[in-house]
Amino acid sequence: MTIRFFIVFILFFTPVLCTDTENGACPPAPSLQCKSHECEILNYQGIWEDRSICNAASVALPTSESQLFHAVAHAVQNNQKIRVVSRHAHSLSKLVCVESQGLIISTQNYDSIIEVNKKAMTITVQAGTIMRDVIEAAAKHGLALPTMTYINGVSAAGVISTGAHGSGLKGKGSAVYEYVVGMKIIVPASPSEGYAKIITLTEADEDLKAAKLGLGTLGAISEITFALEPMFKRSVSVSVKDDYDLENEAERFLRAHTFGDIYWLPSHRKAVFFASDRVSVDVAGDGINSLVGTPTRVADIESSAYQFDAIQAKADVDAICNLVGNGTIQGAANGFGFLNDGKRFTGYPVVGFNHRMQTAGKCEQVPKQIDKSCTPTQILDKNETTCTWDRRVHSSLFFDVELRVPLFRLREAIVDVKKIRDLNPQRMCDQNIIGMRSIKKSQAYLGPSRDQVTMELITHRPREAGTPKWNEDVYQEIEQMVIEKYGGGLHWGKSGGHLFGGLAKRTVNLEGFLKVKERFDPKGVFSNDWTDGLLGIGGKGVEELRDGCALDKMCKCREDRHCAPNKGFLCKPGRVWEYARVCRNIKFN
Repeated sequence: MTIRFFIVFILFFTPVLCTDTENGACPPAPSLQCKSHECEILNYQGIWEDRSICNAASVALPTSESQLFHAVAHAVQNNQKIRVVSRHAHSLSKLVCVESQGLIISTQNYDSIIEVNKKAMTITVQAGTIMRDVIEAAAKHGLALPTMTYINGVSAAGVISTGAHGSGLKGKGSAVYEYVVGMKIIVPASPSEGYAKIITLTEADEDLKAAKLGLGTLGAISEITFALEPMFKRSVSVSVKDDYDLENEAERFLRAHTFGDIYWLPSHRKAVFFASDRVSVDVAGDGINSLVGTPTRVADIESSAYQFDAIQAKADVDAICNLVGNGTIQGAANGFGFLNDGKRFTGYPVVGFNHRMQTAGKCEQVPKQIDKSCTPTQILDKNETTCTWDRRVHSSLFFDVELRVPLFRLREAIVDVKKIRDLNPQRMCDQNIIGMRSIKKSQAYLGPSRDQVTMELITHRPREAGTPKWNEDVYQEIEQMVIEKYGGGLHWGKSGGHLFGGLAKRTVNLEGFLKVKERFDPKGVFSNDWTDGLLGIGGKGVEELRDGCALDKMCKCREDRHCAPNKGFLCKPGRVWEYARVCRNIKFN
């Protein structure tokens, strides 16, 4: 489940009006915000995981491969670090941050479809091309990219570089990078070579296994070629069940359905099963997916956010439990945003063409022009509509920790989460929904070495640093248990902080990846401290020990000062996973 999915529930099932209109819609805020000679890099929430600021000394906005090449060469010649960011930075971890004297390359204008090869069933695109445009261009030729992320406003390079995915174990699996069959990357080079060179990779090149999931550390991606398939349709049915046997049902369900996923509501003891399968284009149905990204009035977004923040501040457990849990169950009966004829929901199954059913994100599909009431830094007219996660409005902040459990240990993990839940079900209401999607074992060097299932935890994040959540300890224990006890993993582009430490060693071939990186970028021009910490380069790590570090997920607490002792939150052992160290309010100790 994506963070937007969760926010949609809050907005749809609280007493506000959600407006589905393109009139007055604001384009999403760009990832770069420049003043004078300095630019700040911002994600969609406007806050990085460690609350630091990401600045760059210079910016390049190429529109052609030649311009991209010269931007890289110029930076290499001047000993600058380089990172690349797309039009809208959807990652929460600091993958795109660059040193303050470095160069940030934005691909916001490097976003063209280069070629659809119907005979070869491939599509080649520039790095910044939005995935919505990719799948729609393929569809015009009767072709489909089988998998996609659930939000379609992400860039081609961003999707593959972070390991973004849908759900499914069949075929090549659910990760978008598994469908990459060709790439062009611009990497640093010697002065005699002009300080930069272009490397072209195909499926015949072993290096493609490193490049198609590279965290942006190998060079600047110029072009990506995706493998396509003949168009097909998806058939979706949603049902709600009690979770008493979820530990036995989950794996069977995820294996049985081509694109199936599960949304578990532990505090309500319910699970929502999305049965999504491939069917022939001859099956009747013209359904669409409008689940995520409905354009919503700024006034309504802010009203809901203030209401939700107030409930959290008071730790009103009854209100929190009812807010999202009941809305999710109601959503199943109302189609969960799936519309049978593109306009209304009339019942399951909802059948439609793959590209219309696999992803959504209408709020990001608006003109790029900015008017006086809708600028890159603010939206003045509260009647304007935008995405519910737009950082220019007062929307709720969240951590989005996508834990990944090895499939063969999923049953055990669910049983342990139930044990934590059963200690006090209401204390899991802040999360309320655990998104479970399947990811197939990969051949990409930084991909998963085993079949995995996500257990995605999306939890409220206080705006003020040093402020703990009332149930902080519950999620810290689950996170540490999945990573430490079950050998779990994380989504490279989402929250996780200290939990990322050492996870690269659990991938398919870290050693092989580092060898490719040494050849492509021996001086680490395209690396930053965060990526070095993820990969364990130079002895660097990702944990930061400081006062309050555990509240931002930047450390596993060792001392009370890592929590919030002045507010009654001390460092304590886990209740089920005793090796966990969590920040617990002493009144719950």
